[in-house]
Amino acid sequence: MTMRHGLCALFLLASCATAQSDDRSFRDRVLTSRASPEIALEIDAAFAPLPVQRFPIETMTNAERRVYVEAGADRVVRRMIVVQFERAQDGSDFRFRYPSRPPRQYGENTYRFGAYVYDDASAAQREPTREASLTRALLIAQGYAPPRLWRASRLARVTDPDGLTEIIIFYFENADADYPAGPLQGADEDGDLVLDAEAREALARRMEAAIRPLRG
Repeated sequence: MTMRHGLCALFLLASCATAQSDDRSFRDRVLTSRASPEIALEIDAAFAPLPVQRFPIETMTNAERRVYVEAGADRVVRRMIVVQFERAQDGSDFRFRYPSRPPRQYGENTYRFGAYVYDDASAAQREPTREASLTRALLIAQGYAPPRLWRASRLARVTDPDGLTEIIIFYFENADADYPAGPLQGADEDGDLVLDAEAREALARRMEAAIRPLRG
């Protein structure tokens, strides 16, 4: 094991050690947050919870990432749900400032919505300290095989008037079988292949069936 991989493993152990905090818990298939945002989300029983990830994002925010996976007997991940809570770090002047456009109503709130296909393996390699890399490492450490490509539906909103907190809800589907090997053709400069309107809506509906807002 290289020093970098060893440090990554130690980091993951430290960040995933606690399964719940005073502010958030997962019981009876319901993820409940009592901190900003106050929300309750029901996760479909097909998805298994993984250890909680907590890590800083540069010197801007601290993230808590709740990951749930559905996999076959071969341990290849078919679908994944990620709920990411972020808060600006103490002393940082970073603030979440963005409109809910394009808008989508989800539960009691309006979110910024997007749906796309992207190369998760390349993103992880390109930014080894960011979310894609850390979550791929978590999946592998838990004995799962993550795909190269994800089809993703993303909801995000700022959750307090001062712009200190944010929630992002992701729904992922394994898209490896739908695209050839090699670079993702048609992707934009961020590496995302934006889905057309019909595919976006279908993916959003599958997302809403897999993770249902009960409050907030």
